[in-house]
Amino acid sequence: MRSKVILADDHQFLLEGILTILKEETYLDIVATVRNGYDLMEVVASQNPELVILDLNMPGYDGLKCLQKIKTAYTTTKVLILTNYIQPELVDEVKKLGAEGYLIKNSSAAELIEAIKIILSGGTRYPVSGDLKITPDDSHFFDEFLKKYQLTKREVQIIRMICQEKSTKQIAIELFLSELTINTHRRNIFRKLDLKNMVGLFNFAQNNQLL
Repeated sequence: MRSKVILADDHQFLLEGILTILKEETYLDIVATVRNGYDLMEVVASQNPELVILDLNMPGYDGLKCLQKIKTAYTTTKVLILTNYIQPELVDEVKKLGAEGYLIKNSSAAELIEAIKIILSGGTRYPVSGDLKITPDDSHFFDEFLKKYQLTKREVQIIRMICQEKSTKQIAIELFLSELTINTHRRNIFRKLDLKNMVGLFNFAQNNQLL
């Protein structure tokens, strides 16, 4: 029997590219492509697919919410996350929610097909730690990280400097700002991230590859 697959991504060109890759795989039946989380949940309910290939950044329900809903209500459906996000913290969250795989979008067609085969045969496919790298500060995905935590680029810069054990005075001198401004940034950072101490800030920076 062919395995029913749903593709979910908000970029039409990417959906078309994946379709081109997978249409040669005779054991797969691509039953739907969707571009937002609401449509995804409707089609999962009607099709009960074996596999959903899911982007994390979608309108409506985002990918994490869709993953959670699928794993709660459709326990036989397997999920392969296909994304540009490469933060270890996010990979861990996806694992906890029960996805069977996590693949970066710059992977090859062969890697995508291999991941699908592994997952449909009952296995899991996650990147090794060496594949997880810092997202460049000028990338779209770094901007998404900033939005997620409501941080500014200046605040991320100060987080890095704090974790390098630089004093408020040192940071102020290097950034040509007053110590009062640095202390205000520091308070805002701890408030936004709901952190109580330096250990929490250092762990946040490490988990999000800021160091």
